[in-house]
Amino acid sequence: MSEILEYIKVLGMIWNHKVFAVQGVKLSLGNITTALILLGFSKRFSKIVSHWVMKKLVIPFVDDKSAVSTYQKLVHTSVFSMFVVVALTFAGIPLTIFTVIGGALAIGIGFGSQNIVNNFISGLILMVERPLKIGDIVEINGIAGTIVEIGTRATRIRTPESKVWIIPNSTFLENPMQNWTNDDAIVRTEVTVGVAYGSNTEVVKKLSLDILSKMDFVQQSPRPRVMFDDFGDNSLIFKLQFWADSDQVESMQFCRSEVRYAVESAFRAANIEISFPQRDLHLRSAIPLEIKMRS
Repeated sequence: MSEILEYIKVLGMIWNHKVFAVQGVKLSLGNITTALILLGFSKRFSKIVSHWVMKKLVIPFVDDKSAVSTYQKLVHTSVFSMFVVVALTFAGIPLTIFTVIGGALAIGIGFGSQNIVNNFISGLILMVERPLKIGDIVEINGIAGTIVEIGTRATRIRTPESKVWIIPNSTFLENPMQNWTNDDAIVRTEVTVGVAYGSNTEVVKKLSLDILSKMDFVQQSPRPRVMFDDFGDNSLIFKLQFWADSDQVESMQFCRSEVRYAVESAFRAANIEISFPQRDLHLRSAIPLEIKMRS
């Protein structure tokens, strides 16, 4: 029995051994161990509580189902933060200690942590203000695709080629972004075609409108239109503008491709030449050129 008591006494000394002190607060091995154990349980408990909150308090009152995932991340982050505070309090670790630790980390990690914090705060702003949501078709920095996930650090975009881009959240706040859908799935796009000089522009317009009126994916309201855009170097440039329901088509790229197929076929049948780059070559010489004919 005495040996057991001795072991318990030794374990108690180890448990209460002061590891370090910060601002007069001495932290023992027991405090740190308790905090780590409670933090491990906090992640699990936060998932359970956030799931209950979403099921009972959020989902029944949210009409926009695309916003559910955004609210879920916000609830989970809030609940987890609350559990972390409670866990540290139970472990006897005062929150004021993080002012010193945070300053030390800022000096030690340096500018590397700024991007992480910036993207995290940007993610919260995107979730609250909601300039974009899951399912929106957006274009930013030359990347166009559908929003599939808005995380706390980065947002995932799937392109028409099924490539998934992971873009830091701060990018959406620091750069111009075009949201093609926003609250409406009807998206406008256009196809540019150049015809040879001398072509009958009225025939070009009529054929183009006939093509757009026969396409199943082209919305007739707003009505499609054909714009005489410019006099190009080698062609008369027209733009075929039309609207399509992004929820009903594979991609805008597919729509434009189908229109180009139809335009090429219809123009070829009507003997309207789709132009290509041409150059006239003029030779100038003070000495006459000698030309020889060989059989």
